[in-house]
Amino acid sequence: MDRGVREALADETAVDLTQLRWIGAAMLGVAAVRPLVPFEFVPPCPLRTLTGVPCPLCGMTRGVTAAVHLELGKAMFLNPGSIAAVVLAILILVAWRTKRVKVPVWVFFVALGLMWSWELFKHATGRAL
Repeated sequence: MDRGVREALADETAVDLTQLRWIGAAMLGVAAVRPLVPFEFVPPCPLRTLTGVPCPLCGMTRGVTAAVHLELGKAMFLNPGSIAAVVLAILILVAWRTKRVKVPVWVFFVALGLMWSWELFKHATGRAL
């Protein structure tokens, strides 16, 4: 592997939890009331609409909603990242004194790669998205 790539992946990025705390609270709140809304207010995935191929985040809205309502099997099938998103949102809300955390850059690439692998597996095997 190229030395520059190795160094870039070894870098850490500081994540401000103040803004993420608000986003996480909003995500959990919307997911809690989403089943009560009589219409779908989330636009379809542009990549999937244009190409038929799902993106790494396909299924996250429905998955987070399922996870918030403790339908963990359904959430895991829709997108395993949805359970991680709910757990992280709860952790960020509970750890309200923590202002910033440092996260290795490679974590983001691995997470997106794993989520996209799952979506492509479902797409290739004909499982419902």
